[in-house]
Amino acid sequence: MSFFSVIRQLRFPREFRIAPSPWPANLEELLLRLFDEMTRSKPQEQIWDQQLLPFLADIGTGLWRLRHKMVKPGTNQPLVEMQRPFRHLESVWDALIQAGVDIQDHTDKPFDPGMSLKVISYQPMPGLGRERVIETIKPTIYFKGKMIQMGEVIVGRPQKDERPPAHPDQREIRETKEEEANGTNND
Repeated sequence: MSFFSVIRQLRFPREFRIAPSPWPANLEELLLRLFDEMTRSKPQEQIWDQQLLPFLADIGTGLWRLRHKMVKPGTNQPLVEMQRPFRHLESVWDALIQAGVDIQDHTDKPFDPGMSLKVISYQPMPGLGRERVIETIKPTIYFKGKMIQMGEVIVGRPQKDERPPAHPDQREIRETKEEEANGTNND
């Protein structure tokens, strides 16, 4: 209520006066802005995030698995019987790349604990000098630089007796511990 409307109410007996409104003066404006916010359509990026990005990750994973079944192990060359369908797979793969999708396979790459990968299991492997991804279960998928699927991998660990020391002084410490374990100390 404005100042003049309050004065006007003083002309009437107390029991006939209209009490001032408990609502804020700009309530109508606030309600209209709230209604506009609620009914306004969502931006295109939010629609991508909520609905299409999980779908895009599933398509990328499926194509990645299909590609691995169609190529010769250790190469990017298709098997003889898969050459014709492989061309169609490659065209879809290229369309995804042009749309901003990056599908990363981590097999045979060195592993560091700080990597954004979900490790399914660790497996001791002879002949490894350091931890290495020995199998990729799901690839890591990025869309326009944003991760939409975290990769899942199995990591191979070097066996304890094959692990090289990180520092030359550690070789002496390791040899000393081995001697103590064997009970042969030359002191």
